[in-house]
Amino acid sequence: MDAETFYDKVVLMRMYQKEYFRTRSSSALRMSKAYEKEIDDEIARVQRITGKMPKIPTQQDLFK
Repeated sequence: MDAETFYDKVVLMRMYQKEYFRTRSSSALRMSKAYEKEIDDEIARVQRITGKMPKIPTQQDLFK
């Protein structure tokens, strides 16, 4: 999947997520989950290829 397609699918996923939480529509939930699976699958595919995992930010010590 290229970057533009990934971006478009993330935008659609968020649109359906927002619609679901606004309306509690079963069709919006179904579409949201379908896009979530596609995004999760693509992230896993790229991680397998690159071997990279996301950088988890560390919380800074407030008193140092």
